[in-house]
Amino acid sequence: MVVLLTGLLAATGCTRPGDTRKSEAQPALSPTTTAMRLDKPKRLLDRWPESVDRSLLETAQQNMGSLKKLLSGQPTSAISTAYVTWEGEYSPERGWYRPAGGSTVLISGVSGTVSDPTASLDATFANLTRLTTVAPTAPGPLGGEARCGTGQNKGIHVEACGWADNHTVALVTFIGFPAAQSRADDFRQIRSQLENPVR
Repeated sequence: MVVLLTGLLAATGCTRPGDTRKSEAQPALSPTTTAMRLDKPKRLLDRWPESVDRSLLETAQQNMGSLKKLLSGQPTSAISTAYVTWEGEYSPERGWYRPAGGSTVLISGVSGTVSDPTASLDATFANLTRLTTVAPTAPGPLGGEARCGTGQNKGIHVEACGWADNHTVALVTFIGFPAAQSRADDFRQIRSQLENPVR
């Protein structure tokens, strides 16, 4: 269902839907009565610029299309974009390109009516078959349920974190960040930046 960088995590992998671990310590879903929406910030975490790479943006768009299918009804907002930890460089020969050493954050999400957040998160992670570990993580102050998983693709470390609540379902994928440090804290900060009450 969810495509990542031309099969970045799909295809041959180690995780099946039954492999996703549940934690007894995972907090129960707390339904919120406030309708929420997703908004795209100009800079992610006030420091990373939005990517101009068409292939990244198309991948995020495809992921968002898959997430729309998890809603009961039409989306009230949707987001699909990518942010980079480097400023793009331009040359007449290459156009815009990525300098060596940068990392990417791919974001896809939708808001609307999520009738079963747990099942929606199950479906989101079931197709990320290159993730070798998937486990619950704290969702942050906005509640709902969240999970993160890690994997490798052609030597590139990938960590994907997703959340689902009664109003939103989204996936944040960290590509090329150091494997030694979990991105779960960044994920919660990013979620707080993206998910806002309907005004």
